[in-house]
Amino acid sequence: MSSQVLFRHAMQLDEACQALAAPVHTLGLVFVLSVRANALAQASSSPLAATFVHRCRQLLLHADPVQVALAPVEFSRLCQKFLSFALPQPQGALGAVRPLLAAAAAMQPTPSHITPIHALALQAAILARTYRAVVPLLASTLVQVSAPRTALSAHDVLLFHYYSGIALIGLKRHREAMLTLQLALVSPATVVNSLMVESYKKWTLCALIATRALPVLPKYASTVVQRNARGCAPAYNELAGAFASRDRAKLSKVLSQHAATYNNDGNTGLTKQVSDAFTKEAIVRLSRTYLTLSLADIAASTGLGSTAEAEALLVKMVEKGELRAQVDCLQAMALFEDTNAPDGAELKGALESRLESVVALSQKLHELHDELASDALYLGKTADKDERGGGRRGARGGEPRRRK
Repeated sequence: MSSQVLFRHAMQLDEACQALAAPVHTLGLVFVLSVRANALAQASSSPLAATFVHRCRQLLLHADPVQVALAPVEFSRLCQKFLSFALPQPQGALGAVRPLLAAAAAMQPTPSHITPIHALALQAAILARTYRAVVPLLASTLVQVSAPRTALSAHDVLLFHYYSGIALIGLKRHREAMLTLQLALVSPATVVNSLMVESYKKWTLCALIATRALPVLPKYASTVVQRNARGCAPAYNELAGAFASRDRAKLSKVLSQHAATYNNDGNTGLTKQVSDAFTKEAIVRLSRTYLTLSLADIAASTGLGSTAEAEALLVKMVEKGELRAQVDCLQAMALFEDTNAPDGAELKGALESRLESVVALSQKLHELHDELASDALYLGKTADKDERGGGRRGARGGEPRRRK
């Protein structure tokens, strides 16, 4: 009844918004602005929409976490409405990134909880092509889920992994993108939905770019995903097969044959990077076979157009640490170094980084274990399961009794 009364007077709610201020009146503003958004959606008034976006931005930037926890569903829906109204504004998605990140932090019970607003913040950053704005979010470890506190659904988790993968692709961090998209593919599922199909397509391309090998789904992925995912993306499976064949002509044929499909999926840029990764892998294979090789031979073996392209690509790979070689421009020769000999400083830094991440992950697992061990709901379900199991064992496994 109260929402109906507010809706009838929705066009006069601006005065109420002026009297309320975050963070003191966060809860009231959430409901008032939600009703205001519904009225604006029907009225389609752009000047009033700009005012709504401004008031929402102020609320999200200064929301009180305690009051947000009292209405997580309404707060999450308001964030969705805010993003939809912000897109047509002059600042567009760029102006929505920071407020949504602040709103996600306000909804989190702890810094390791994932919320529906995290996916919205990533979506806004992707639309605005400002991937660096969400680097801290991508670096955070979000492993805890609390549906009552955050109104989180399985769809929100899939969206978060999918958008995280796209943001990492935009940052050229393809290996991390591959692992993040893989999280969407290994999620428990009874059917393969559209998000999983799109994640599979980008996961395949990122795996080819990062590992330069044929991607394989983990064994712990659900059976339905392992059986049906490949059938949903034949063009990408053909591309992976052509990549693994080490045949440049076959790869070019597949890229040309399915160019329209890749373009419609928005993956044309990734397929070009797959082609570049194919060429780089061919050069790495040559470095394992030859100590010296002319730039002309490298260009001919890898399908590059000229010795100048071969020289430029070799220099680029050396600068990025993808290849150990020296290029003699006067003699037009490449001298390859032993790629199996690890660099001491690089190896030490990599080991220290891995050890730090392992220690942090171990600590997080211990915290989650302790929290789960003291969770009343989990303990109750475990006790009920043990009682049912004990009853069945007693009924089936006990000694037969004689009738007196």
